[in-house]
Amino acid sequence: MTRRLLRNARAAGLKVIPDPPVLMAAAAAAAVLALSGCQVASPIQTSVPYQPADGVAVNLGDVQIRDLVIVSDAKGAAGVLSGQVVNNSAQPVTVTFTTGPGAYGLARAIIPANDSTRLSGVEGTPPVTIPSMSARPGDTAIVIISTPEAGAPVVQVPVLPPTGYYSSITPAPLQTIGP
Repeated sequence: MTRRLLRNARAAGLKVIPDPPVLMAAAAAAAVLALSGCQVASPIQTSVPYQPADGVAVNLGDVQIRDLVIVSDAKGAAGVLSGQVVNNSAQPVTVTFTTGPGAYGLARAIIPANDSTRLSGVEGTPPVTIPSMSARPGDTAIVIISTPEAGAPVVQVPVLPPTGYYSSITPAPLQTIGP
């Protein structure tokens, strides 16, 4: 319809209904405007960094730790570190894990040069065991992870019960010092 016909129809008191294609175009434009705001409020999820595992990741220069968790039965019980440590340097590296004051929260792992080690133990290698945990399963434990070259970052590590795929992770026998 032309503008003149619309003016004349309105002047005569007639109700003017736009053509269906015009209504559809207006509805589509309104939908596009309304839905375009969703993208502003909802960022693309694949652009948000996250750790797709139970544990945490720690970078210490040439040493990278992935999926670090502590498997323990209860507060005060021994805990086994579970995770993969990769040493990209040409020298073996000693990684120290400290979970609390004193020797009861201390564990060490020697990672061969240009190699990786599973902390929970593999055939022929005992698991890295913390003698006494200050946190119970379901909590997080504050762990200081250090190497001679990279400093000592403090991270919060989940403490998980030995169930599911952690059920086979058991602590190494604890060694006693003295007679």
